[in-house]
Amino acid sequence: MIMRTAFIRSLAVLFLMTLATGSSLYGANGLSFDESRIEVTVAPEAKTVTVPYFFTNNTDRTITIKRYDSACSCLSAKVKGGKLSYQPGEQGEIKVVFELGTFSGLVEKTVLIWTTEDEDKKPSSILSVVINIPVLFEVNPKTSFWEQHGDGQAQVIQLKINSREPIHILEHGATNKNFDYELKTIKEGFEYQLVVKPKDTNTPAFGMIKLTTDSSMPRYRRQMAFVCVRRQPAPPSTPPAKP
Repeated sequence: MIMRTAFIRSLAVLFLMTLATGSSLYGANGLSFDESRIEVTVAPEAKTVTVPYFFTNNTDRTITIKRYDSACSCLSAKVKGGKLSYQPGEQGEIKVVFELGTFSGLVEKTVLIWTTEDEDKKPSSILSVVINIPVLFEVNPKTSFWEQHGDGQAQVIQLKINSREPIHILEHGATNKNFDYELKTIKEGFEYQLVVKPKDTNTPAFGMIKLTTDSSMPRYRRQMAFVCVRRQPAPPSTPPAKP
């Protein structure tokens, strides 16, 4: 009786430890990653970045990776050595490659990992990569708003170059003739202003002011500021009067 009681207590303690650690007695969590979310800061001129994710099979059975996928074509993943099946205790590595393209600022994307034990809609692992790409050409605000039927006063968009080397604006133009603008040079190659004003605010409108620069880095050669006259929200409906 005493031995049985001690055995039950041991099981209870082990169960509580399992809950506390978020793991399973039989490793039902599959592949365990050292880190599932990794942040990386890259150089302004970087075109790609490769992020390694290390994992261990912490189960008591063989785990096989069935597939991995991302919603963004900018991400690709590859298991080191092409190995897909891992014995208990065996370790592996997945490398995620991020094509930076024209991204700038803080960008977060994910890769989903399925094993042969996972349901199609429930991947067992989600890997997040957070890339901090220095913003050398800053547009603030990125979008300027006016209200429909509002006063339509001019707004100022600040253009700032956060670099030791100057970036000059070579060409500029608006895609919507309803918006007048003036480009002002505050400090050549380092600071500019766009002073924008809608010709009228009676009709909702949307447009872009496109800027072409002499930056040697492709992601900073073309910049945009968005301008918008927002549609006036409909007034709240009034319930019919009671007879």
